[in-house]
Amino acid sequence: MHKQLIAVLFLSVLAGCATSSGPQPRLEAGASVSSAEMATSLAAADATRDDGNFSEALQIYQQVMVDAPGEPRAQFGMAECLLALGKAAQAKPIFSGLKSNAALHATALQGEGLALLALGQNEPAGIALQQASAADPSLWRSWNALGKLADLRHQPEDAAKFYTKASELNPQSAAVVNNAGYSKLISGNAPQAVELLRRALTLDPRSETIQNNLRLAIAADGRYDDALKSTSRDQLPVALNNVGYVAMQRGDLTAAEGYFARAMETSPSYAAVAAKNLEQLKSEQLTAQ
Repeated sequence: MHKQLIAVLFLSVLAGCATSSGPQPRLEAGASVSSAEMATSLAAADATRDDGNFSEALQIYQQVMVDAPGEPRAQFGMAECLLALGKAAQAKPIFSGLKSNAALHATALQGEGLALLALGQNEPAGIALQQASAADPSLWRSWNALGKLADLRHQPEDAAKFYTKASELNPQSAAVVNNAGYSKLISGNAPQAVELLRRALTLDPRSETIQNNLRLAIAADGRYDDALKSTSRDQLPVALNNVGYVAMQRGDLTAAEGYFARAMETSPSYAAVAAKNLEQLKSEQLTAQ
């Protein structure tokens, strides 16, 4: 399927989106810091990161680093926040520098692998992730990322094994179940994709990514109108276009033309995308004649 039409939630760096409450402790620059104060600040930063407030957590870690520049736990927390904020290029060297730390070795390898994967460096990413999962088999994010790599290599059976392992370790991860479902979709198994993506949606009902992937899977199963059920007005132009594209891929050219036309009518701002797909459709129709 066309990569511009599908939003895929392959990686979940950290779970959680709730905001933390109350002021967080800060260390004053230049002050003498006790072990207890350091532990309190690091705990506050970790809790803020676990809540998904990565920018706020990054500030706390940076403040810790003012007084303890070599503190590995603060460095690791900074790298995780940078990775979550889409700054993989900044996170990668921090993770790499922490691999020699015995306590952080496995998670630093995992972070390095995830950063390399985000940067499109798939081969070294795979090496780091394999090493991380060997060093600590409980690292579900490594197994999840290895699943994505297997999908990129068109190895659906290996991908399924990796996603199963990740899901066993973290059964409440909507990201992992979504990835497993999307893997089934791109390998041509629409019914199983629908089943997995419905389960992912129960775990994260507000995820637009999972909603979009589920619509694609239902459409790939030939149920175009069902794929559009419960679609909000805001999501409708994208959904119509995507269903049209799936129909075109399935060879249902008349149906595809109708969905592209509806997408253009529903949203003038989305007309250019649908029009491009419609142009491709007409080209395929001429070729088929």
